This record gives sequence, structure tokens and C-alpha cells, in this order.
Amino acid sequence: MSELLTRAEASNYAETSRHSDVLAYIDELCRRTKLARRVDFGTSGEGQPLVSLIVSDRNCFTPEQARKQKKVVVMVEANIHAGEVEGKEALLALARDLTLTKLGQKVLDRVCLVLIPNFNPDGNDRISPNNRKLNLKSLEGQVNPESGVGTRYTGEGWNLNRDSMKQEAPETRAIAKLHQTWWPEVFIDCHTTDGSIHDFDLTFDTSHSNEPLFQELRDYNRAMLERVSEAVKKRHGFDSFWYGNYREEDVPTSGWHTYPALPRFGSHYRGLLGRLDVLLETYSYIDYPRRCAVMYAWLLELIREAARSAKAYLSVTQDAQDAIIARGKNPDPRELVGINYGVATRDAEGALTYDYPAYAKPGDMARIQAFDEKSIAEHRFPGKKKKVYRVPHHRTFLPTHAVSTPEGYLVPAELAPRLEGHGIRFEVLPKARSFLVDSYRVARREETFSPDVAANVPRPGEAEVPLSMKPKPVRFETVLTVAPERTTREFPQGTLYVPTAQRGGTLAVYLLEPHSDDGFCRWQFLDKQVEVGGLYPVHRVVSPAPAPKKAE
Repeated sequence: MSELLTRAEASNYAETSRHSDVLAYIDELCRRTKLARRVDFGTSGEGQPLVSLIVSDRNCFTPEQARKQKKVVVMVEANIHAGEVEGKEALLALARDLTLTKLGQKVLDRVCLVLIPNFNPDGNDRISPNNRKLNLKSLEGQVNPESGVGTRYTGEGWNLNRDSMKQEAPETRAIAKLHQTWWPEVFIDCHTTDGSIHDFDLTFDTSHSNEPLFQELRDYNRAMLERVSEAVKKRHGFDSFWYGNYREEDVPTSGWHTYPALPRFGSHYRGLLGRLDVLLETYSYIDYPRRCAVMYAWLLELIREAARSAKAYLSVTQDAQDAIIARGKNPDPRELVGINYGVATRDAEGALTYDYPAYAKPGDMARIQAFDEKSIAEHRFPGKKKKVYRVPHHRTFLPTHAVSTPEGYLVPAELAPRLEGHGIRFEVLPKARSFLVDSYRVARREETFSPDVAANVPRPGEAEVPLSMKPKPVRFETVLTVAPERTTREFPQGTLYVPTAQRGGTLAVYLLEPHSDDGFCRWQFLDKQVEVGGLYPVHRVVSPAPAPKKAE
């Protein structure tokens, strides 16, 4: 029997896999082993199958079997940005090695892997050598395989890693349903990053949204990533660190700054659900084979860590889920959900824009392996001389607006499909009913541009417009200024009641509040129902105050 190779391996890393290659590879792997099964979970915008590969032993190919066997479910997504192909190639190779060699013998008994090698098949097949073409002057692009790579956006022009909250792409809606069905303890998202000049093979991160509410989970997540980073260095020789860029470009002493805590990014979205999450970003400026190798090493060690720590993974995620539900059952006005992290500014034309700054806690320092200042300033990679910088680590986010978790929300029926898309449970009022509610009076309405959310799609064979060229805006956001008021109101039959005592309770708060920087209002899904001077159409249900206890 011939050796099963990915297209990258078979071409000596001159090419990357087309979607047809991915499907053929998965089907052949499933033919050769009883440890893998193909499960399709949807269709792309251009009609291609969205495919997952379930890898486990003891015939564990369903969520029900995984729970029955008390296995940790590890979901891995690759190629969400289809110019960042290393996760796709590494994941295919690793699935083979875990099932056709002895590599998975001590792993698959404790974990069930749900692998998505090519989440953006339409973007993947728009291959061009000019996509993500290396441009160190602009700190952009990568060392490409000779034949090129796909596009950042889908065939319909969506950036899937900005779509988690609004779910406009069919790919996003499909993976959301898959995630809700499997409810993985840990999710791994594979990327490739350009940006600041440093000397790491890969940078990693996890969710940052609402850290005070999820402190135990986030502390565990970060400690786990530090352990895996050490294992990757010890066993594979790759250098890794927390994701970021220099706070002031080309100035390594200015600090190390992570990316915005907006839940439109998948990692922050899943963090609101109380799950463990991992962002992997291999480095664009190292060569393609090395990028695939470091991604493979990280995926292997993350899966090994999940197998070793299976009981702890199950426990810490269950505790986080229980806490979310408890906040809905017993609302505490002191426990606040951050729903906006933006700092508003005006550009030269007076248009509303936002920054999403991260802050450095006292004593939180980053050790950045990089090069001499002259090499960094000249955008030279590799630089002439290696140098280590100890600088403030900007990875703490402070909300500019936060709210308590109410008992529930009263929501117009038009939002039912969007709530269902997020797996958020609701009830339909069978008849008109009065509630004591906190409502919002709309005082002002503005619009702001959404950067890197969507793009005009290039014709087949043409390269996409790089971000440094500032592509034409195609998506906008609504920003409201509101004032709260408390009243008793009657709500008609058919109104939706959304309880927050559910596993998506914190996510529901973020989606439904008018101030949210990533909610239904912000994404213009309520524009037709919002008028200045009128009431915002979503209302917070006020819990009845408990009776005071008698003095003993």
C-alpha cells in the first residue's frame, strides 16, 4: 500500500492542498483505519462540503459516546483564513500519524478529536502566488509555497474570524451548530501571522473577554499553554510565546500588545461560553515547511496535554458552565459582564472610530526574543543580531461599559433565528403578559466602519487586496447612545423570553444589550426597530427583590 501523503508533503512543500485533495485524503484515511470517520456538517457559500474528521478509539464518533466514555472533546479548526494553510497541512498529517502509527496509542483512549482541516474551502481554492505575498516593508505577507495559497476571505467575501457574533456566513452558522452539538472542552484555532519582527516560530493566546467572570478557567488555560510551550521547546526545539505585536511598531521597548477582546473573534466568543480555548499563530516570515512543522508540534502536544489532564479539563469547564447558569438563576448586581471595550475617537473628517486598547498589569512583563533595534526598524528578517527585550505585557482589557446579568430578556420574535444560531434557548409568550423591566430610551444613533470584516471578492486567479492597501469599506456598525428607565410594561403574545440561566447566558447578555460592541444591535440587525426617542426593542427582566430576613 502506498504511503498516504498530504499535497504539501508530496510536492516537497511547493504546494498546498486544494479542497478536493483534503476530501480525497480524509476518505482514504478512513478507508485505512477504524479510528477515523468523516462527518460532513454543512455546505460552504459556493456549495462545497464542510467536512470534519472524528478521530478516537472504542468507536467514539458521536458526542453521546464521548460523554459516555468521559473523553475530553478537542475540536481543531484550520484554514479559517485560507491563505494561512499550515494548520490544514499539519492537521491532515497528524490525523494520519495518530491513527496509522503508534503515536495515538496513549492519547485516543482519553480524547475524542473533532478535526476541521479546511474550514474555508472556497477561499482555499482561490490559489494565487500573489495572495499573502511577502512584503516586509509593510510587515505583511509570508514566505509562500511556490504555487501560492488561498484568500483570507470566503468566496462570498466574509472574514470568518470576525463573524462569530453576527453569523452572516453559512460556514460560521454551520460550525456554530457543530460546536453546540459536540460542546468541546477545548477548541484550537490554527492561523499564521505577520506583523512585528521577532524570533519566535509560533505565538499563542486564549480568550481575554470578561476575565474577572472566568478567572479560574483563564488561569488554568494560561498555565496549560505555558506547559505546552515548554513541551514543544523540549521535544521539538521550537520557540513560542504569547501572541502580540510591539505596542509602537518597530519599537520593541514600547511593550507587547495582544489583539482586541471583541467576541467577533472566535477565541473570545468561545471564552464567553466558559470553554478552554487556544489560538495558534505560526510566523509568516519563517519558511513554509518550518511553519507546518511547528504547527504539527503544537497540535500534537496540545492533544497529549488534553489526554494527560482529561479529568481536570472536564472539571474546570463544568465549573465555568455551572457558574454561568448560577448567575442567571441568582442575579447579583455586583457581578458585571463587560459588553464594550472600545474607546471612541473621531477621525479628521469627524467620523466615529474605535480603539480597543489592552493594558499591562503591574509586574506583567513579556520576554521577547527578537533582534537588534536597527534590524527591527529596517524590517530585516532575520535580523543581524539576536536580542531579548523585557517589556510590559499589554493583555488585560477593561470594559468601557458593563452590565449585570438580568434574570432574562424580552426580545422581538424576529430575533428567534439569530438566537437559535447561537444555541440560546428561549420561550415564546403564549399570551400577553406584564413584566417589570429595565428598558433603554434611544438618545442618539451613529454609524462606524467595520475594519477587516468583509471584502470584495477577487475574480478567480486574481490576488486579494492586502490590508495595507486599505480595501474599500463594505460593512458598517450601528452605535447607540441610550438612557435606562424602569417601568412595568405589557408584552404581546409571541414575544420571546430569553432566560440567562443557561450555558449561553453570558453570551446572551453580550448579544442583546444596546451598548454591546459586538451584539445584534451593533451589527444592524435591529436597525428597522430603532428610532431616536423611542425604546430599544430588547428589555431586561427585573427579578423580584427577595424579602428581607427577620432579625434573629
